[in-house]
Amino acid sequence: MIHTHAKLLGYLGLIPFIVMPFWITWGTVSFFEGFSFFSQYSAIILSFLGGVIWLDAIRHEKPISQLYIAMLPSITAWLSISLLPALSGLIVLFFSYLLLILYEFKVMPMASWYRSLRIRLTTIAMGTHLMMMWLA
Repeated sequence: MIHTHAKLLGYLGLIPFIVMPFWITWGTVSFFEGFSFFSQYSAIILSFLGGVIWLDAIRHEKPISQLYIAMLPSITAWLSISLLPALSGLIVLFFSYLLLILYEFKVMPMASWYRSLRIRLTTIAMGTHLMMMWLA
């Protein structure tokens, strides 16, 4: 049962990533607003995923270093939207998703359904980041 809800919520969470490039293209939102909304949402989701690493560290009594690593996504996300130029921040967010999933696959035990879900969700999220970079 949890699998079904996790998948549903994961796919629903892609909606802002997917619609924003189209809304910009169609003129539904200005480029500046859409780019800002997209980057902010991306930073929030990246931070959320850091929490998965945090939970894994606590639940499985991993080395303390994993708790510190779990903080990197939220710090990186915040810095990318606060201090970097918009396109540079988006590029940092893009590569952060890639590094995060590689790290998770290396250090975290995952059920096969969750692993395949993470691959699909991350691939789509990264694809929408590429779309936004192309629009820039």
